[in-house]
Amino acid sequence: SSSSVATHSCCVLESVLRVSAFEHSFTDMRVDGEISQKKRREERKEKKEKKEKEEDAEKKEDGGVTPGGVTPGGEEGEKKEKKEKKEKKEKKDKKEGKEEEAEAAAADDVGETGDSSKKEKKKKSSKEKVEDAGAGESAEAAAAAAAEAELKKKEAEAEKTRLAEEEEKRKEEEKKKKDAEAKQKVLEKLQKVLEGSKATPDDVEEVMAALKAAVKEAQEVCLECQEIQEAEDRSKELKKIAKAQEKLRQAIDERDAKGLQKQIAKAEEAGVPAKGLEEARRVLKEEMPKLEAKEKLESLREGATSEQLKEAIAKAKEVGVKKDELAEFKELLTKLEQRDKIEAALKKAMEDRDVEALKSTIQQAEEAGVDSKQIKKATKVLKEEEPKQKAREQLKEACGESVSIEGLKAAIQVAKEAGLEAAEYAEAEDRLKKEEEKERLMAEIKQVFEDSKTVDMSSIDDLREKKEKLESALKSARAAGVSETHLFEGDQRRKKLHNTIEDLKGSIRVFCRIRPLSSKEKNQGDHQVTEARDNMTLAIDNKDGGKKDEYTFDSVFTPGTQEEVFEDCRDLVQSAVDGYNVTIFAYGQTGAGKTFTMYGAPGMEGTSPRTIKELYKVVAQNSSHFDYTIHAAMLELYRSELVDLLNKGSDVKKSKLNVKADKQGRVVIENLIEEKCETAEQLQDVLERGNAQRTVAATAMNSESSRSHLVIMIRINSVNKDTKEELRGKILMCDLAGSERIKKSQVTDDMQKEAIEINKSLTSLGNVIEALTKGQKSIPHRNHKLTQLMQDALGGSAKTLMFVNCSPANSNFEETVNSLKYAQRAKTITNEVKKKKG
Repeated sequence: SSSSVATHSCCVLESVLRVSAFEHSFTDMRVDGEISQKKRREERKEKKEKKEKEEDAEKKEDGGVTPGGVTPGGEEGEKKEKKEKKEKKEKKDKKEGKEEEAEAAAADDVGETGDSSKKEKKKKSSKEKVEDAGAGESAEAAAAAAAEAELKKKEAEAEKTRLAEEEEKRKEEEKKKKDAEAKQKVLEKLQKVLEGSKATPDDVEEVMAALKAAVKEAQEVCLECQEIQEAEDRSKELKKIAKAQEKLRQAIDERDAKGLQKQIAKAEEAGVPAKGLEEARRVLKEEMPKLEAKEKLESLREGATSEQLKEAIAKAKEVGVKKDELAEFKELLTKLEQRDKIEAALKKAMEDRDVEALKSTIQQAEEAGVDSKQIKKATKVLKEEEPKQKAREQLKEACGESVSIEGLKAAIQVAKEAGLEAAEYAEAEDRLKKEEEKERLMAEIKQVFEDSKTVDMSSIDDLREKKEKLESALKSARAAGVSETHLFEGDQRRKKLHNTIEDLKGSIRVFCRIRPLSSKEKNQGDHQVTEARDNMTLAIDNKDGGKKDEYTFDSVFTPGTQEEVFEDCRDLVQSAVDGYNVTIFAYGQTGAGKTFTMYGAPGMEGTSPRTIKELYKVVAQNSSHFDYTIHAAMLELYRSELVDLLNKGSDVKKSKLNVKADKQGRVVIENLIEEKCETAEQLQDVLERGNAQRTVAATAMNSESSRSHLVIMIRINSVNKDTKEELRGKILMCDLAGSERIKKSQVTDDMQKEAIEINKSLTSLGNVIEALTKGQKSIPHRNHKLTQLMQDALGGSAKTLMFVNCSPANSNFEETVNSLKYAQRAKTITNEVKKKKG
C-alpha cells in the first residue's frame, strides 16, 4: 500500500540521513587527521632546513669548503666529500621516511579511532547509498527493508553498547567505592600516627619516619585532607625537635657548659621532652663549676695578683678543669710570680739603695710589666744613689790594700759632696786617722831608732831604756796596723838591743832557788844554813864556823812564787820566737825542788807550762804578721839510753834514738816522734803524757826520786807574711836527775847503777861547762849523750837559763855547797849569740 511505502520511505530516509550524518562526522575526523599530519611534515621540514644550515655553518667554521666551492684536498678530496655527503643524506632521508610512515600510520589510526561497528556501518552505508542511487526509486522497498534491518542491527549494537557502558559504570563505581574505603583506611592511619605524635615521643626519628610514610601513602591514594597538612607541619616540628636533640647531644659530648645552657634553652623552646633534657641538665650541673672556674680565670687575665690566680687555678683543678685548659693560666701565673719576685727585688733594691741591684731589676721590671709607678720610683732612687755608689766605691778603694792619706782624703771629700751619711765615710775617716797615726808612729820609731844608735852598749839600764822605748813604739805601730815591712828595721834593732842585754846579763843566766825546810827536816832538828843577802846574792854558813860564804847569781829566790820565778825568764820566750835557741834546765840534789820549779803542782804551775802559755801568747800577738808552726817532742835520758816518752809503752816497734848535729850545728835526734801542736792545750797534753812516762824511784832523800833526765823540746818556725823571712827557734827544757852523791842517796844494786850513770852525765856536763869557761878549742860534747843533747843549748847561739835548786837544811849542807859551786862555774860561760835563720 501507499501508506506502507510512505512509511518505509520515511524509515529509509531517516536511515540515510543517519548514515549521512555519520559520514560527515567521520569525514571531519579524517580531515582533522590530515591537517595534523601536514602540520607535522612542515615542522619536520623546518627542522631539516635548520639542521642543514647549522651543518653548513659548522663546515665553514672548520674550513672544509673554500669560497669557490673547492675543497682544500683538490678534486679527489672533493669527490670523496660529495660521496660522504650523499651517503649521509640518504641515511637521513631514509630515517625521515620511516618517521613519516609512522606519523601517517598514527594519522590513519586517529582517522579510524571510531568504533569498528561504525566503520562497518560506513562501508555498508556507502555501499547502500551507491546501490540505492543506482536502483532508483524502484528499489525503495528493498532499500527500506535494508534500512530497517540496518536500523535493528544498529539498535542491537546500541543496546550492547549501553549494556557495556553500564557495566563499565558499575565497575567504575565499585572501584570508586574501594578507593574511598582505602582512602578512609589511609586517613585513619594518618590520623592515628598524627595523634601519636602530638605527645613528643622518645624516638623522634621513628615517629618522623612513620609520619612521612603515612603522608606518602595518603598522597599515593590522592587523599586530600587537612590531616596531611597537619602531619607535614608536625613532621617539621619533630624535625626541629630532632635537630635540637642532636645539638643537645653534641653539646653533652663536648661537655661545654655554655653550649649546654644554650642548647637546653633551644631544646625547651623546640619542645624536647623533659626526659630528653635530664642528661643534659646533669652534665650541665657537673660542668657549671668548671665553667665558673674558667670564667673566673678569664676574669683574672688582666690586673690579677699571683695569689688570686694561684687560688683560681687550684679551684679549677679541684673541679676537674683539664690540664691543657689550665696551661696558659699556669704560664701566666709563672709570669706573675716572676713579676712579683722582680717587684720584690726592686723594692729591696730601693730599700737597700743598691745601685747595681737597681740597674738590673729596673730593666727586668720593665720587661716583666711591673707597675710603671714603681719603676719610676726606682729610677729616681737610682739617680740619687749612683753618685753615692761611686763615692762608696772610691771609699772602698781608698780603704783597700793600697791605702794612702791623699786617696782617703779625696774619697772622703767625694762622699761628702755626694751626700753620703757620715756613718758611711766614718770608716775612711777612722782609717785616715790611723794612717796619719801610722805615719806619726813610724816617725817616732825612726827617731827612737836613731837615738838607739848612740846608746852605751855596755849599760844594761841604758840598753833596757832604749829597748823598752823601741818596743813600745813598735807595739803601738803594730796595733795601728803598720806593715812589718815598715817595721823590719826597727824590729831588728829591738832584737839587737834585747840580745845585747841578755848577753850582758851573762852568757848563761843562773837563778838560785832555795826551798823552805821540809816537815821531815824540821822534825829531825835541822836548821837553815842559807840566807839571801839581796835578790842576787846568797850567803851560806861556813863549815868551820867562820864568815859565811857568798854566791852571786842573776836572781836569788827564797823560795819566791812560781809567777815571780817565771817573770825573770819570760823574755827568753821572745828570743825563741825571734829565732834563737833557748835552754832552761834545773840542777840540784834530789828533793831540792827541781821538778816543782820546772813543772809545778796543781794550782801552782811551774816554768814549763808557763813557758807554753807565754809562747802561744806571743804567737797570737804576732799572728797577723807571721805564720807560725810549732812541733814538740819529749824524751828522757835513762842511764845512757834515750827514751821517746811519746812512744814509750806502745806496741809500735821502736827505733833507736840517735843524736846528730846538722851542718848549721843544730841538734837533730833521729827517729824521735814530734807532734804538731796548734794550741797551748795540745802542747800541754804532750807535756803531761811525757811526765806520766818518766822513770822514778824511792831514795833516802825522796819517795819519788827522778831517776832520769827529762827533756821537752819545742821547735818554732816563723815566716814573715810581708818579707817572707823564715826563722827557726827552739826551746829545750830539762829537769836533770838528782845530783847527790851515792853515799847520800843510800841506793843499792840497780838504783846504785842509775845513780852512777846520773853522776857521770852531770860530770860530763860540768866538764863541758868548764871547757866553755876556759875557752878551749875542743869542747867535749861527745863524752856523754846528755852533753850531745845539749850541744846547741850551751855556748854557741844558745840563750841559757839554769836553775840551781838547793836545800836550806844543815843536813844537806855539803850537797848544797856542791850545787852552788857547780852553778857558779856555769855562770862564767860565754856564748856567741846568733839567731837561726831558715
